Amino acid sequence: MKNILKYFKHWPALLFGGAVAAIFLATIFSYQVKSTDVVILKTLGRISVQDEPGLHFCWPYPIEQIYSFDKRLRCFDGYDGKLEETSTADGQVVVACIYVAYRISDAEKFFKAAGDVHRAEVLLNDMMRSERNSAIGAHTLDEFINTGTGSVKIQMIEEEIRKELTGEAMKNLGLAIEGVGFKSFILPDMITGKVFERMKAERNVLAEIYRADGKSDAKRIRDEADNKRCLVLADAESKTKTIKGEGDELAAKYYSVFLENPELAVFLRKLESLNRIKSGKLTLIINSEGSPFNVMNEGKGNFSREPGK
Repeated sequence: MKNILKYFKHWPALLFGGAVAAIFLATIFSYQVKSTDVVILKTLGRISVQDEPGLHFCWPYPIEQIYSFDKRLRCFDGYDGKLEETSTADGQVVVACIYVAYRISDAEKFFKAAGDVHRAEVLLNDMMRSERNSAIGAHTLDEFINTGTGSVKIQMIEEEIRKELTGEAMKNLGLAIEGVGFKSFILPDMITGKVFERMKAERNVLAEIYRADGKSDAKRIRDEADNKRCLVLADAESKTKTIKGEGDELAAKYYSVFLENPELAVFLRKLESLNRIKSGKLTLIINSEGSPFNVMNEGKGNFSREPGK
């Protein structure tokens, strides 16, 4: 009984020791793969790849060696020489820097060629410099900097670099190049002045073209306005003549009536004049003996409506 009690007395220590041993053995004989990682297993010199997330069994070091790499997209803009002078196809000196977005595609090839990310980026940097200088040397400065947006071909040049770099990086390093772009494109002071002068000349040519087009449009608009004015005047003159002819025709009819009794015609004209004066809001002090006011002093019998009396 005493032995049993003594055994239970040390049970917590034994349980704790067993748990520690289990954790220690699990640590030695297993490894974890994250969803964002790829793991290289080196078993007695033989390399294998494990990219399935979770806990996996392994033999302890040095039987198996474990190397974990992040397989997510990385952005790299180069090391030495990322800002260096290079020449375009027309002999202009520029300072350019590019960046690449890459990820580990073939982990086994990556591990054999480089061993780690730093060494891989050193090798990738040499490829970037070579492809960048080759692409810039195949194009003129106008294709990089130009006042005409249709003449700028930077995106096309970036795509050329990406295609060339993709094949080389995959073949030699197991890296997939997802994107390439120019991070900076600098012109030396001497070249900058020439570029500005060229851009001014191009703008002056465009300005002359726009001014010439403006003058041509202005002349066309003026000619159209003059033609419309002439047509309107001609139409108005034609209508004026028509109306005048109609008026003369009506006047001739009235004149023929008035000629039958001139005194009546004069009397009616005087009355018409009085009506016009009466319609205005004014006060006149005048001599009633003058025309047409003398009509008010005339008797009704001073004229006859019948001709010849």
